[in-house]
Amino acid sequence: MEEFILQMKNIHKIYESNNVAALKGADLLVKRTRIHALVGENGAGKTTLMKILCGIEPKNEGEIVLDGKELKITDPRQGFKHGLGMVHQHFRLIEDFTIAENIALGIEKTRAGFIDEETVEKEICRLSNKSGLIITPEMKVKNLSIGEKQKVEILRVLYRGAKIIILDEPTSVLTEQETEELFNTIRMLKKQGKTIIFISHKLGEVKEISDDITILRNGKTVESGNIRDYTKEKISYLMVGEKIDIYRKNNFDEKEEEPETLLDVKNLYVNDQEDVERVSNANITVRKGEIVGVAGVAGNGQLFLTESLIGLAKPKKGQIILCNEDITNFSVRQRREAGLSYIPEDRMRVGVSATSSVLENVIATRYYTKDFSSKGWLNIENARLYVERLVKKYNIKTPSPHIKVGMLSGGNIQKVIISREFSSDPQVLIVCEPTWGLDVRSIEFVYSSLIKMKEKNKGILLISGNLDEILNLSDRILVMYGGKIVASLENSNKLTRAKIGEYMMGLRSDEEKECNYE
Repeated sequence: MEEFILQMKNIHKIYESNNVAALKGADLLVKRTRIHALVGENGAGKTTLMKILCGIEPKNEGEIVLDGKELKITDPRQGFKHGLGMVHQHFRLIEDFTIAENIALGIEKTRAGFIDEETVEKEICRLSNKSGLIITPEMKVKNLSIGEKQKVEILRVLYRGAKIIILDEPTSVLTEQETEELFNTIRMLKKQGKTIIFISHKLGEVKEISDDITILRNGKTVESGNIRDYTKEKISYLMVGEKIDIYRKNNFDEKEEEPETLLDVKNLYVNDQEDVERVSNANITVRKGEIVGVAGVAGNGQLFLTESLIGLAKPKKGQIILCNEDITNFSVRQRREAGLSYIPEDRMRVGVSATSSVLENVIATRYYTKDFSSKGWLNIENARLYVERLVKKYNIKTPSPHIKVGMLSGGNIQKVIISREFSSDPQVLIVCEPTWGLDVRSIEFVYSSLIKMKEKNKGILLISGNLDEILNLSDRILVMYGGKIVASLENSNKLTRAKIGEYMMGLRSDEEKECNYE
């Protein structure tokens, strides 16, 4: 039997639309029943390489050998047939379908020509329980958080029984506990004879879960080997070609006087479309020059809280005060004009229009202002000069402001969003999962950008499932569980991940001090 289940040799890929070379002779050799990490900066070619493997993208040159036989795949259906399954970083789910319908789509089990929903749901529940990825099959995908959608994508690949499973940033929005559950699933799949390709920017996780590693830089394979031979520092250096420190710690200097309150959320209640209460009696204060972190397992009300703050969902009860002005009934545009900006967790679905240009995305929230518009006509030249300045200031790697945003890497898409939101000079920023799926260089950029905004006396509400991120950046930390804020904690050296984790899992609550959780 071949030692390598998969061999990708001298793979080249050029996108004709903009003449960008995404891959320049990349190699990937994966051993059978191993967990193989594939790492590199955003834009290094990792996802493109995997899309070529699965038949989603055609290659220009190179050879793919699977199980000792040359493989020529021209569409994703052939990829499934050969036992290749990919969990994408940007989800491919139908919002109005249920979880079960999404998972079984295309390979439905039938009875007399009709979909056998009972059999499908039983199989999904079996896989769900076995893998620890607990879901409710009959729930609509549109009502799920990002973290819950990630679970559905992973279950969909397991449902198809792939022998090579490609996980593209699978832990980006998972908590520490959820990540450990996923790792147990991955180890179980390995024992069952599966081969895993694990794409991640979280180098600690790469070290923990992987057997082997391949490092890409600028479309080329830099190095491959056994993970034991690589430290996190060595991997980081090989990825970017220089030393990077992503843990740019916030400066938690105590202020002599309590700063002015910029955002004051009072007794907020938010219901979903079925009138089920999702946020209950939330009270939040964000002051000048302060980063307030909101920690919690995905699906505990963070999405509904965010949508109510930015104007996409109307609260059932409560008040939202921004800079001493009641904005509870303001539209999204009115809130922006009052000084609120928003960086969403789902950058592709909410943060940008992937089929629109960089220029169109950057001016999307300001095109109607006097800087760019006169008597209903857009001043293209003013817009172009403005966007070119931001492209330079935020180091957005794009051949032109007229390139479609969807052609950029995840890190550069996030820079487009940050440039748009920061340039409006907001008083308060609502920032959700800002480093999801980003490489070490992009993470450093995001962290330093947020700290600079704090130093300009802006207020930041940081909503993230990444505990390291919350602890490194936040002055105060709120924890959400079951739609309630169950803890408000001052960030200090005494505050531990374990303590926050207990609140996140519902084992402790400052609201119910009399309860015994033992």
